[in-house]
Order: sequence, then structure tokens, then C-alpha cells
Amino acid sequence: MVVYGRNSIEEAVLESLQLSQVWIDQDKADKYPGLKRMLREKNISVNFVTEKELDKISGTQKHQGIAADMVLPENIVTEDQHYERDYAQMNRVLILDGVTDTGNLGAILRSALLLGADLVLLPKDNAARITPQTIKASAGAIYKMSLAYVDNLKTEIDYLIAEEFEVLALTGESKESLYDYKASSKKLALVVGSERDGIRKGIKSLCTHKLSLPSTKKLDSFNVSVATALAMNALWQENLKV
Repeated sequence: MVVYGRNSIEEAVLESLQLSQVWIDQDKADKYPGLKRMLREKNISVNFVTEKELDKISGTQKHQGIAADMVLPENIVTEDQHYERDYAQMNRVLILDGVTDTGNLGAILRSALLLGADLVLLPKDNAARITPQTIKASAGAIYKMSLAYVDNLKTEIDYLIAEEFEVLALTGESKESLYDYKASSKKLALVVGSERDGIRKGIKSLCTHKLSLPSTKKLDSFNVSVATALAMNALWQENLKV
């Protein structure tokens, strides 16, 4: 896939991800001396093109004068790959049901990494994909946070429960605040839905607990990435090391 922007490409190089080639705006050839040196040291091909060509390659005008062709890291299991689940070795799983905005996905991955999630699960259908916007919003988390697209979230929830996970649905309908919730297990899976529709009924029915995120109610809801970060912090804070 094509990624763009200095930070995204620099993170990819630092994480030793596979870049087949890099394109740089020929009018900004002298802008990234340090990054170009790193690319030469790793024998990654650099091509100088016009700004218009770079717009076409990257699919945006917000490329900052640089783009690259990248193979996604091994911590990402795409919809074309087989997911090998290993929930017995995990304690904190985040499930995103109907989150389709790529920028929100990137922000969620950033928070998930910082707040100790072992894995982020998404359905293969009706879910945000990994895009340059996702990578940029993740601020490098995309290269370190395990993420998998799966055939059926219901199946994965069944497996999680079998591994003694408490599966918690974040929903405004619940009268129980997540701040009042007392876990009886260290293995917690958090399910978050879309801002508009929430968690699907069939998925919600499988969850062992339904919890709400308190607010002033002066607006309909939090942004999904903000709500997810607040919930993860409240549920998993005892696992964080200062």
C-alpha cells in the first residue's frame, strides 16, 4: 500500500518495514536529508517526481512531498489472511464493531497501544481499513499494535468467553457506569460500536456486561476514539506502569 508523510515513512524505516520504493517531490529534493540517508543505508529506491505525479501516487495533496510503497507489518492480519487466535496468552482485547472512519481507527490504535491492549479486533465487513490516514493518525502505533480483521465477531467473543474473558459492551443504554464496574477477572475484552448506531444487537447480546460512559449529556456522544480511550484507561489502568 502507498503511505505518505514524513512521520509515517520515517516510522516505517525505523521499524524496518519493507518499503519497495519512495517518491519525493523533485522541488523538495533537499527537504529530508536525514530520511534520505536512512533510505540509502537500507538500499531503498528513491524516485524524484513532480508534485502532480506525487498527488496521483498518494491519492492526496497532503503528502508533505513524500510517499512510499509499503508492505503492511506482520502485526496486522488483513482480511485476506488467516487469523491464528491465541486468547489464552492475552488479558486485554479491544473489539471495534462498526467503526468505519480511518482517522478514528488510527487514533484508537494509538490509545490502545499506550493503554496496554494486547489486540484490536475488527470484522472484515463494515470496518475501517488501514490507509495512509490511519497510519498518520496512529502516530506510529500501527507498527506495534496487533490488529486482526476476522470473519465473525460473534465467533471471537465465544472464544474469548471460553478463555474466561469478561466481555464488556460500551453502550449509552446501560445504567451501570464503567467507573463503578468491578471486574472479577483480569481478562477483559472491551466492545465499542459506531457513534451513530452503537454496537449491533447480536454482538451486544453476547457481552457479559453492559456499561455506560458518564457525561453531561449536553451532546449526543463522545467521539468514538475519545470514548474508547477513556474506557480503556478506566478498565485497564491498574495494568499500566508509571
